[in-house]
Parts: sequence; C-alpha cells; structure tokens
Amino acid sequence: MKPMFKHVVAMIVLTLVAIGPAGADDSRFNRMISQAMADLSTVKGSTDLLCLTNAPYVRSNGRPGIDYLNPIQELTGCSVGNQNLLFFQRAQFYPLSITLFRGSTGEAVVMTMKNDGFAIERLELSQSNLSSKAFWKETEGLACKPDFFTIASIAGSWALGAPYDYLKCAELHNHLCPGVSSGYLIARMILDQYPLKQGERYTMISSPIWCKEDAFQVVLDLTPGKRGMIVKKLTQAQKDRITVKNPAGMLLITDKKTGAGKCVAFSFDFDKMRKLAPKESPKVALVFALVDYLDEPRRFVTVAKEFPVTGKMAQEMITAGSNPYEVAGLTTPQN
Repeated sequence: MKPMFKHVVAMIVLTLVAIGPAGADDSRFNRMISQAMADLSTVKGSTDLLCLTNAPYVRSNGRPGIDYLNPIQELTGCSVGNQNLLFFQRAQFYPLSITLFRGSTGEAVVMTMKNDGFAIERLELSQSNLSSKAFWKETEGLACKPDFFTIASIAGSWALGAPYDYLKCAELHNHLCPGVSSGYLIARMILDQYPLKQGERYTMISSPIWCKEDAFQVVLDLTPGKRGMIVKKLTQAQKDRITVKNPAGMLLITDKKTGAGKCVAFSFDFDKMRKLAPKESPKVALVFALVDYLDEPRRFVTVAKEFPVTGKMAQEMITAGSNPYEVAGLTTPQN
C-alpha cells in the first residue's frame, strides 16, 4: 500500500551497514532507491522525477559521494542531459544527501546519511505547503533540516520550470534565494544588452556584496580566480555616500590590450521584487514567484550610469584600497 504523505511524515530510519567501496555489491542501497521510487509511484525515466544530491562534493565514511551516482542514475533514469539530475555544493565533511522528488505532486523522499546508514524521510513539498509559515515550523526535527531550504527552493523551482542555467546557480550557491535571483537577472541583462565584441572582456566589480556574485560566476564565467570578478566590501559609511540608488555593482567592458572601454553601474529594485509575494510569507515563496520573471531582467534591473573609462581609471577602480564608486564620481563629497 502506498504510504500516506502528510505535511511532514515521521522519520523512518533504514540502517545500511558496510555499503562497501565503489564497485562492491550495494544491493541494500539499490533497494532503498527502488523503494523510494515505489513510494513516489513513479518509474525509471519519468520526466516528472527529479534527483537532487550533493554526491559530487561530499565524502561519507571515507567514500566519495560520487560513487553513488551510477546506481542512482541507472535506477531512476535521471540525468544531467534530461535536466532532472541536479546537484548542490557542500563541504566534503557534510553528510551525503539524496532527494527523489515528484514534481506534479510535490511528494519527496529525502535520504540523509547518518553514521553507517540513511535517515529516510517522506515529505510533502507542494507549493502550498512550502509557502506556508506553519509548515516550516514542522520541519525543525528533520534529519534533513540542514539541507531542507536547499531541497525546497531547488526542487520547487525545478517543478515550476525554472531555466537550467538558473538551477546551475543554485548548485554553486547550494540553494536559491532572492539574492541569487538578483544576480541571475543582472547577468541576463548584461548578456542581452551588453554582448561582448571581438577583443573585449568583462570585469565585474561586485560591490556591495550579496548572494548575486555566485550567479555571475555561473552565468558569465566571471570568477575572482580568473580576475573576472573583483569583490570589494564597503563600510556602511561608504555605502551611504553612493549616489546610485540601490547600487548593485559595476561592469567594466574593456579592450583586452589597452584596458580602456566603458563602465556600467547597475541598480536593483528589491522593493519591486518583494511585491511578488505576500509580505509575511516564507522566503521560498518569493523564490517561486520569481520564476515567472527570470526572462524579464529590466523589470528589476536598471542602468544607473554608463560612462567611458581609460585603462588607468579601470585599474584604479579594481585595485585594492580604492572605492570604485568614488573613482567613478558616484559618491557624495566626504564631510
């Protein structure tokens, strides 16, 4: 008989002892995945099925989590190519987490490694449940609690048809939130409105800093390590002097040889974004509401100023110790 899925179902623990190294007979693990699919009333290859896991990033009992991916893919039919095998990053010491989620019903089976076995939790992650404050109060005792917002935000957005590059932002950031969404929207506007010409490069000056930076790295391939993103923390006094309303960073578009080009200062309207969901609703409700607007960056993102820069000015803006807004003339005079 199919188990009852309620708001939060009591945890059922299955102990899997000595799963063994890669290549060993992991029949008990395979039975667990097969049972999870049966609980969801789904079959291998269903496009309505999502597998979400941190397996590529963690180690469990000395074994790389990625060793579990082959049986998961073979039993579920979920794959990267089908866009229904998604990952989220965690530090290597985090426990292995595997979620099977049925998009049409919101039913999920979450498997979290605990010592030598898995805590298995059958949850109802419908849009209505996740958008209810009362529901979130019931999640405190879950074994998957450290990953619960991650699971809820990514699985719920996937069910709503969120674009794949947006979901890839969640892989690096390990969840979806309004901050990551703002970065995605800014990145989309950059690609739409400021495509690179031959011999040009982007340099994002991320200041002020919030979750948006992780979306820039995924969508634009602008990383600090490749010097494509310069991250500068400003003091509150420095931020108060910026003349750009709702500043959201600046983009340098410069010639690779001379370093000269132009700078674009962006604003992001979080007040307009917040109006998409009821004021007292959980944060994830706003994340879900944003899915319908991810192809409309100009609804929230504006160009506050666009101006030419010399190679010397561009270098001064990105150099340590300088306030890029001050160099650009976008601050009020100091008292």
